Amino acid sequence: MNAVDLNYVNRYAPYKVWTENGQDFYVETDVGFLFKVGFMDDFTIWETGAYQFFINNESRQPSPNDSKLKDTLYRLIEAFFSANPEILLYICETGDGKQAFRSRLFIRWFSSYRNRDAYVLRTVEIRAEGQDNFAALIVQKSNPRLEEIISEFDETIGVLQNKPE
Repeated sequence: MNAVDLNYVNRYAPYKVWTENGQDFYVETDVGFLFKVGFMDDFTIWETGAYQFFINNESRQPSPNDSKLKDTLYRLIEAFFSANPEILLYICETGDGKQAFRSRLFIRWFSSYRNRDAYVLRTVEIRAEGQDNFAALIVQKSNPRLEEIISEFDETIGVLQNKPE
């Protein structure tokens, strides 16, 4: 993964963002909640060029709907795509059973994003091993492989959704 430009992020994001390893980024909100945001290689569908995006509430406390956090995440995603114009997958964490809520929140945030028309957002729900899993594909519309990427994603999801439990 190419480095995310934190100077850009911190120039425009309402919250300060820092990193310790170049892949995991930290954001502390006005009320003191700490969020870890990361990008890591993902080989579930594509052999190269795909990354998984995650958001973890490190404070483990219910957080209020924070528009400054949302705007900071937008800046991180923009910086990510500027350095890595490929494929981003968002997988909702399942550890506490609140993945459906996280998925709805992310979709709502993305739908209010001022540059949303520059991206394709494909969301999916898959039931596996008795648990609902939520994921999203985010790809820039300018990606020359856009149709191929969407087709491969849809095909893989179709296989997973039709897999017996």
